[in-house]
Amino acid sequence: MKKDTSVIIAAGGKGTRMGRPKQLLKVGGQEILIRTISSFKKVKRVKEIIVVTTPETFKVVGKKIKGLKFAAAGKERIESVKNGLKEVANDVDLIAVQDGARPLVNPDDIETCLKAAEKDKAAVLGVFVKDTIKQVKNGKITKTLKREELFAAQTPQCYRAEVLKKALKKYGNEIFATDESQLVEKLGINVTAVIGDYKNIKITTPEDLIVAGALCKKKK
Repeated sequence: MKKDTSVIIAAGGKGTRMGRPKQLLKVGGQEILIRTISSFKKVKRVKEIIVVTTPETFKVVGKKIKGLKFAAAGKERIESVKNGLKEVANDVDLIAVQDGARPLVNPDDIETCLKAAEKDKAAVLGVFVKDTIKQVKNGKITKTLKREELFAAQTPQCYRAEVLKKALKKYGNEIFATDESQLVEKLGINVTAVIGDYKNIKITTPEDLIVAGALCKKKK
């Protein structure tokens, strides 16, 4: 299989809600970031992995996994992705953007999302919400949203290389966007929703560490 994909792993978070940087905390006996990178190492079409983080964190992961590329983390996610994009090889067809704090992403789901992006230009992995979602203003519920239309975006978010480059060039100054697909949508491109796995959680709070640890034990 042709190695046609670059992976940008955004791992520059400060872990504000965790109380400390979370990338090197362990889940199932392995660092969160190492586990995340390892999932992409299993995908045959991946040509390179660019880890966007601090020099200190990269020094740790670079010793354990060889061949990684480094980019400096920005203050906001979009800035980090733009920094990672500068390190992407010129000859790749696809780019996947991944949260460093999603260590349980399934390699098969990564493959599926990449295939969807190859076909449709852009694709985002995610799941439909389980809870009933209420819209709230000033402490009062103003509307109940249709659960069957609500999709919780995960990562990876995958794009044809030229699409992501164009979106970041045109709208990359919107640094407070919470993901890249918002910028791609502004290009007029319909992003494909790819059904993922509820286990693909993002480690944000101490409780998430407990859940992820339990899921790792269940996999064994």
